[in-house]
Amino acid sequence: MTQTAELRERLHDVLGRAIVGQQQVIDGLFIAVLVGGHVLLEGVPGTAKTLMARALAAALDAKFTRIQFTPDLLPSDIIGTSVYRANTGTFEFRPGPIFTDTLLADEINRAPAKTQAALLEAMEEHQVTSDGQRMPLGNRFLVVATQNPIEYEGTYPLPEAQLDRFFFKLEVPVPATDVEIAMLRRYDVGFDPHDLARAGVEVVLDAEALGALRREVSAVRVGDEVLGYIAAVVAATRTSPDLSLGAGPRGSIALLLGAKAMAAIQGRDYAVPDDVKEICVPALRHRMVRRPEAEIPGVSEVAAVQRAEGRVPVPR
Repeated sequence: MTQTAELRERLHDVLGRAIVGQQQVIDGLFIAVLVGGHVLLEGVPGTAKTLMARALAAALDAKFTRIQFTPDLLPSDIIGTSVYRANTGTFEFRPGPIFTDTLLADEINRAPAKTQAALLEAMEEHQVTSDGQRMPLGNRFLVVATQNPIEYEGTYPLPEAQLDRFFFKLEVPVPATDVEIAMLRRYDVGFDPHDLARAGVEVVLDAEALGALRREVSAVRVGDEVLGYIAAVVAATRTSPDLSLGAGPRGSIALLLGAKAMAAIQGRDYAVPDDVKEICVPALRHRMVRRPEAEIPGVSEVAAVQRAEGRVPVPR
């Protein structure tokens, strides 16, 4: 078993002390952390999206900051602003909440495009530029953004360029009845989601250990047949009759890095086509534009990815 697989089990154990269920979402978040990607969580209110982000940051020994996105939020509210100091006659930069390790962008689609775009440089280059000065954010910088899939009134859809910066788009489902009963039992005996330490959420992975895991993931071997499969799947999205725009090169890179991380968390030092199939939907669903004639019969993002992927023979 790889070190990454062992840490995956430990992470599930620790986060499971605060979160009931959502195993696939936790795996998706862990994979994104391993490859330095960002995650868009989509789910109705009350499905523990914020709690997952806070618990993950606690388990990673990472500084956590939450920004509630609203229509009147300005870029300077995220990045920070320069303040004039009369006593020195100089400007002093006051850092905004983006200077953190784990940033929760809550309801990101409620802010206008100009404010959403304030995250682009940070997500792509792990740095912020203000008044010509570049300020690094560190290699552990992670954006976890949330959006509600039901309520669209007063929202600003994320443009394709912004969506493409997210490594995964993960659906956070409403819990099944038995899972919800288990959650209620915890609250019945006094579980407090605001006191994660009391719940037993502890550090699993510090910065040094994360660096070792990332090196392990980077060393996972990927054969030519898997590389060819990745390229063929992405190409299939570009010729799909369901889509007016298929996935771009970032989609191919996401499949490659995600497959390497998926292999590592399963205890292997080599990737197989099934690793690619496992992450196709979260890696590609947000990088495509459906044709209107496909949306009318109800072809969802997930179905569009699955139909494109189904047209590509799986190498054996």
